[in-house]
Amino acid sequence: MATAVLGLQWGDEGKGKITHVLARDAEMVVRFNGGPNAGHTVIDRGVKFGTHLIPAGAFYPGTVSVLAGGMVIDLEVLRQEIDEISAHLGSVPELLIAENAHLILPYHRILEEVEGSGAHFGTTRRGIGPAYRDKAAHVGVRVGDLLRPDDLENRLEHRLSLLKRIWPNSDEIGSLTASCLRVELLGLAEPLIESVGDAAAAVASALAEGKDVLFEGAQGALLDVDHGTYPYVTSSPTTFAGLGNSIGIPAPDVRRRIGIAKAYTTRVGEGPFPTEIEGALGDELRDRGGEFGVTTGRPRRCGWLDLVALRHALFVNGATEIALTKLDVLTGIDEIKLCRAYLLDGERVERFPLSAEVLSRCAPIYETVAGWSAAPAEAKRLEDLPAEAIEFVARIEEETGVSVGIVSLGPAPEETIHREL
Repeated sequence: MATAVLGLQWGDEGKGKITHVLARDAEMVVRFNGGPNAGHTVIDRGVKFGTHLIPAGAFYPGTVSVLAGGMVIDLEVLRQEIDEISAHLGSVPELLIAENAHLILPYHRILEEVEGSGAHFGTTRRGIGPAYRDKAAHVGVRVGDLLRPDDLENRLEHRLSLLKRIWPNSDEIGSLTASCLRVELLGLAEPLIESVGDAAAAVASALAEGKDVLFEGAQGALLDVDHGTYPYVTSSPTTFAGLGNSIGIPAPDVRRRIGIAKAYTTRVGEGPFPTEIEGALGDELRDRGGEFGVTTGRPRRCGWLDLVALRHALFVNGATEIALTKLDVLTGIDEIKLCRAYLLDGERVERFPLSAEVLSRCAPIYETVAGWSAAPAEAKRLEDLPAEAIEFVARIEEETGVSVGIVSLGPAPEETIHREL
């Protein structure tokens, strides 16, 4: 059976843990979007990893980990992750890298600085936006170009000539040469070349054979380039609607679509955030939840669970169930708030606006529910939790119309409740 794991907030929902838990039973794990701007925290056999590109299947020998065509790949980051995981496992993960995935190159990171886009939108400054922009402008460099070194150098030469005309005063861009970049890229890619292939065909074949395939999303629905809080979004599709196109499979049959949401909300970088908590309580949530970016280390903004945004994210993903993470972080808070609607220019609204400007004018309308004093991490059934925590989960289900199938009570794989739905 095929399963998709998708973020329902502004990323950082705990997808790393959930995909790692579910990948144990998968024959293929497919990462379909984004690049090293996404950070997944994984605890494998007691060892903590922060991954950025490599799918969760890499931690399980015999599982194929696919980097699909919708991704943008930094070869240096990928090599580092492969080396770390290989040392941990004692074997090299089985990878398939899509030949039509695009590469992040040194000038992409430089462009975020000279253009100021990284500072303006609060991006991770890993070159993600400029790499996707080159893809759309037909001047990108793809993984498959590594198989044809002369074509690779010609593409690099063409792009560099354009950049040097646009940024004649940039010493960093001016110092780059196509021949040096070619040597650097081919050196990084040398051990990966045998893993390059037709990822779309391989995934389609696995689905046709009825294999257990897990699709691993990056970021979250509210960062989707089309359906998120534009312009404070990422540069790729982050929802189920973009999954098929990003891989190259029309309308993939994925019947289990798990949307991941924290029991509260966080956001990294710029952009409107109606339920943000200012002051001591927001700081306390950040410290309790370890809310610091895996990729950048930046502190995350923290707020109450936004059910308006959650309903929107569930809708655009067609999610069949919710995985609720970090429920334990709310333990000990006497009163917990749930945002059920917004007040916009004096009127109550229950639909999530796609305009960041409109969202910035929305004030949350809260419902207050009772907190709980203790939540055992070793609980295996929802019924093992305090009555107030059970009621909190029930309110989410009532407000969204979607069942909570997984409840995470800590970062370790065993700190997880799986419910039969």
